[in-house]
Amino acid sequence: MGRNIADARKASGRTQAEIAEKVGIDTVSLSRIERGAVSPSIATLDRIADAIGEPLGKLFDGVSSNAITLADDVAELLRPLSESDRMFLLEQIQVWSKRLSMKKP
Repeated sequence: MGRNIADARKASGRTQAEIAEKVGIDTVSLSRIERGAVSPSIATLDRIADAIGEPLGKLFDGVSSNAITLADDVAELLRPLSESDRMFLLEQIQVWSKRLSMKKP
């Protein structure tokens, strides 16, 4: 996914600094995301996609067709909500994801 973000950013003609500023993160964080060193939250991915001018699902190209569909569905559900409501739901997803991943044998 990081490579997709970097490729889309470069294709848009924008620098890491420009995108990072629009997203509200530092350039080091964006660089780490692009290198795949960290996995950003869905909220951050959504802001990156908006800053680059690409649909969120495009960032998942080649990752998994199921992930693309899920990401697009989640993005559409979040889009009409306020930023605080989006962050609340993101926190809930993170909590449930952690709990559910602990159940796996």
